[in-house]
Amino acid sequence: MGDSSGQTRERWSYDVFLSFRGPDVRSGFLSHLYKSLVRSGIYTFKDDRELEIGESIPPELMKAIKNSKIYVVVLSESYASSSWCLDELVHIMRCLKNDPGHLVFPVFYKIEPSHVRRQSGPFGESFHKHRIMCTSRESKWKGYQWRKALTSIANLKGHQMDFLSPYLTSNDVDCAGDSDAELIDQLTRDILRVLPSSYLHLPTYAVGIRPRVGRIKELMCFGLDDVQIIGIWGMAGIGKTTLAKAAFNEFSHRFEGRSFLENFRDYFKRPDGKLHLQKKLLSDILRKDEAAFNNMDHAVKQRFRNKRVLVVIDDVEDIVQLHSVGIYLSCFGPGSRIIITTKNKHLLEQLDVENIYSPKELNADEALDLVSWHAFRSSEPPEEFLQFPKRLVEYCGGLPLAMEVLGAFLYKRSVSEWKSTLKALKRIPDDNIQAKLQISFDALNASQKDIFLDISCFFIGMDKDYVDCILDGCELEPVAGLKVLKERCLITIHDNSLMMHDLLRDMGRYIVKGTSLRNCERWSRLWDREHVIDVLANYSGTDETEGLSLKADVTAVENFEVKAFSILRKLRLLQLCHVALNGSYENFPKGFRWLCWLGFPEESFPINLHLRSLVVMDMQKSNLKRLWSDQKKPHESLKELKYLDLSHSIQLTETPDFSYLPNLEKLFLINCQRLAKVHESIKVLQGSLILINLSGCIKLGELPLELYTLKLLETLILSGCSQLERLDDALGELESLTILKADYTAITQIPSSSDQLKKLKELSLHGCKELWKHRQYTNSDESSQVALLSPLSLNGLICLRTLRLGSCNLSDELVPANLGSLSSLEELDLQGNNFRNLQTDFAGLPSLQILKLDNCSELRSMFSLPKKLRSLYARNCTVLERTPDLLECSVLQSLHLTNCYNLVETPGLEELKTVGAIHMEMCNNIPYSDRERIMQGWAVGANGGVFVPGSTIPEWVNFKNGTRSISFTVPEPTLNSVLVGFTVWTTYVSQQDDVMSVYIPKITLKNQTKGDVWSRNPATDLIRMYREKHIWQGHFSNEDFLLETRDEVEVSVDFGDKVAILETGLTLAYREVPEVPIEQLTETGDEVDNEQLTETDDEVVIDESQRRPPRKMGMGLKTLLGAFGLLAFIVVLGKHGRPLRRHNHLRRNEVEKDKEKNATLPIFSFLDY
Repeated sequence: MGDSSGQTRERWSYDVFLSFRGPDVRSGFLSHLYKSLVRSGIYTFKDDRELEIGESIPPELMKAIKNSKIYVVVLSESYASSSWCLDELVHIMRCLKNDPGHLVFPVFYKIEPSHVRRQSGPFGESFHKHRIMCTSRESKWKGYQWRKALTSIANLKGHQMDFLSPYLTSNDVDCAGDSDAELIDQLTRDILRVLPSSYLHLPTYAVGIRPRVGRIKELMCFGLDDVQIIGIWGMAGIGKTTLAKAAFNEFSHRFEGRSFLENFRDYFKRPDGKLHLQKKLLSDILRKDEAAFNNMDHAVKQRFRNKRVLVVIDDVEDIVQLHSVGIYLSCFGPGSRIIITTKNKHLLEQLDVENIYSPKELNADEALDLVSWHAFRSSEPPEEFLQFPKRLVEYCGGLPLAMEVLGAFLYKRSVSEWKSTLKALKRIPDDNIQAKLQISFDALNASQKDIFLDISCFFIGMDKDYVDCILDGCELEPVAGLKVLKERCLITIHDNSLMMHDLLRDMGRYIVKGTSLRNCERWSRLWDREHVIDVLANYSGTDETEGLSLKADVTAVENFEVKAFSILRKLRLLQLCHVALNGSYENFPKGFRWLCWLGFPEESFPINLHLRSLVVMDMQKSNLKRLWSDQKKPHESLKELKYLDLSHSIQLTETPDFSYLPNLEKLFLINCQRLAKVHESIKVLQGSLILINLSGCIKLGELPLELYTLKLLETLILSGCSQLERLDDALGELESLTILKADYTAITQIPSSSDQLKKLKELSLHGCKELWKHRQYTNSDESSQVALLSPLSLNGLICLRTLRLGSCNLSDELVPANLGSLSSLEELDLQGNNFRNLQTDFAGLPSLQILKLDNCSELRSMFSLPKKLRSLYARNCTVLERTPDLLECSVLQSLHLTNCYNLVETPGLEELKTVGAIHMEMCNNIPYSDRERIMQGWAVGANGGVFVPGSTIPEWVNFKNGTRSISFTVPEPTLNSVLVGFTVWTTYVSQQDDVMSVYIPKITLKNQTKGDVWSRNPATDLIRMYREKHIWQGHFSNEDFLLETRDEVEVSVDFGDKVAILETGLTLAYREVPEVPIEQLTETGDEVDNEQLTETDDEVVIDESQRRPPRKMGMGLKTLLGAFGLLAFIVVLGKHGRPLRRHNHLRRNEVEKDKEKNATLPIFSFLDY
């Protein structure tokens, strides 16, 4: 089985924003820091202007701050002398508080943090010069904000120039002083670790991948500093790309830059393919927008020469492709590694590649495993099918793709169907993979075949819902058809995008070509650019063509005559990108269902283009001002049109007259920045329109009243419409509305009629600060005034599942009074607000599963928590002292309390057996005895992790070692037990000097006896590491590792280079197996008191003092239930047979360990971890 993971690129325009006082650091430290960041591929904003006294920060600078992920604030002696710097800092700290995605790295450059905190010393002298000007009330308020920002950032842990760790080097920092060089090197590494990296998706059943990745590792020769190419050569479908992805995921973290160029051959053949590949290579490694490079060829050849990079180039056909893009060995810095996958061994010989790995077919065991998982969803076939998988493996010749496709085809098939399929395979030559794969295609019905061929030629990589609409317009029954294609592994769906293996894509296109391999005009679908241009330029098309796609380069628009299309009378699919057509459209095909014309060059649509059969019109990035001009209306309505997308048409000023689109269902007008009006004719869509997306229409100030008559409208997205101030009282008439998103709009009131939205499931108002901005009381009756003045009515929203009110300036008095009445609510986001005592009765929210209260820095207490809560986020609630009773949350799975510095009590947590992740980093005020009870109570929980402050692994953990690894021999089980898992313990501390690092913990298990190596990431999110010592605890099931008695095992823990592992421990967990045969159990005997049993999912833990010796006969109810598999007993093999759960030793340590309560409290941080 393989792991698959991925991470989406974040939304930031810049990775780093530098805040500094120019005269102090610009010419020295700052310039070298900037060069180091840029050289490391970190997209950095540095502003070199100097503002005069009294000038305010320009809007573009405010925008750059908001759109940067990380802030590096260089606090120098005269930093506080600049009002601009101080205003900049205030804005930075505000962004930190309002958006949990930001991070800050303070740098105390030749100053003491305490001087910044107290505004004293030389730093304070610079600051106090502003006092003379702080005379007005407004200026005094600004002075207060400055002091608050300086105190806050001084309380954050950061870098200090004069306090550096001895292990840092400065090899990569030139022309700077030694101290500066160390600081720059350290800061650059910290930032690189924080920035996200991308992991590539792997198949669900990645059988046999681990040993093959190990072979690639040997060929990588990591100890050598030369530039090397590693070739992966083999036939199509052998698994080259999957292996390359797995190797990329495994090794990419070792390099300064990384890039995976997938489908190199296909991209290269596109009109703009070379440019696309160059842009991706540059942006991946240097993390810069392509606009930053004037000459792509020169940039590719020059910008990587000093960088140690990993580049994977997938599916290269010949050396000319590589050299045309500019890829040579001389382009990359020492220690770089280039992995090339290819079906052409001659290419590798031309490149003088010595390290070539040719993946072999899966061996018999691996192949059987793979076929079984696909055909039976199990590693073991049912008994009546035992003979068939072996025969199928023989026919497939160990080719992974063939086994995946045929195995999925035979899923849930009868014995007779297996026999007939295997018989058919006998007639196909073993080396004819294409024909083997076509067996699955031949089993499809006519509409499913058309769907497969359409996808293989046009729709790979497109959104599934979008393609659904097109295929439905072609009457091809896509819902059932796509399901069948997916089940048979003819397509995959990843992130709702339709994907297809190259071999299957080529098979589909080969089928389209049929017997007319050389006569493209006879093909039913045309997708190749050269063939399409030939047909259009020579007017050689025929009425056999059903689909045509021509993608030209945006810089070189292709021009053709309209009459070239006139003979394509059966055309139903047409895709044109940056193509211009000349002539009259009178004879243009009238039956096509999909028109995708990106970059349409005209200002309005031609009226003589007949579109009566059109179902999907996709005109993104067009030059349209209006779809039709007032003088040129279409001759007939587009009665079949269901999907219209005019997004990113920045010239568009208003929507079309919808009376010509009477059956429209989905309307996309995203980022139409000049759109100021929605046509009132939208009322004609009352019986059809279900979705409107107007996000980013920054000129849109109001919605027409007619929009509120759309009875079938389900989704309305207005986020980013920054001039939209109100929604009409008729909002409640949108009786089918299920999703309403209005984030970051200027609306001041949600109409009271909103409580009529009985079907509303998602309401998002994040960042709508105007909603509660001016709410005040008018008399002493607070409760009635809240109801009167609340801008949001929640009464009647009986179906609401998601409510987002983050960063809305909510205080205790302004929390919607009827919040507790939302019985269907599953997710509630209140983060970044100003609560102090949250009195909402969350227990009255019976369906709530996710509650987000991050960054509520004034929150002191909560009244209650819902019983079905699964995830609680209360990070950076720095004054919170006590959580409600967590035992009430009987299904809680994750708890995030990081940086709750004043937290002293989490009642009930140690009794919960469902929590897979507990984050209590920096919660130093919780008594150590309570922390230890939490860890011990969790020891038999589900996979996950516990993170708590602490310096020593509990004494009852039996295997211990003072390093990051621990070795042991799996002992002989006792008490008729079987090994079910193990728990790893680690004490760790960040080695960074006064800075917090980020990492994903990883454990590696090496079974020396069997030669297996396994790696696991128990935490899925980045974990914040601290200078203070912490304990991590992770539990792992033996189902993943299959450890057996006498196996020699080594387990190591890795938190990254900058995190020191001080101690590692391990405990083994066993389940008791009764040995008495069922037929002998005829007596009930003694009973077990229910209070002696503590249930944890399907396992039961029994305290050692209450354990009874096993009996042969008449053992009582306990043995009877055990024999029937209803009770399981978990014990831990310790030095004296001690169980996992222990309580009797805790009291003697409480006096000593509770002293940690009095330790210096960590300082407040806005950061969200």
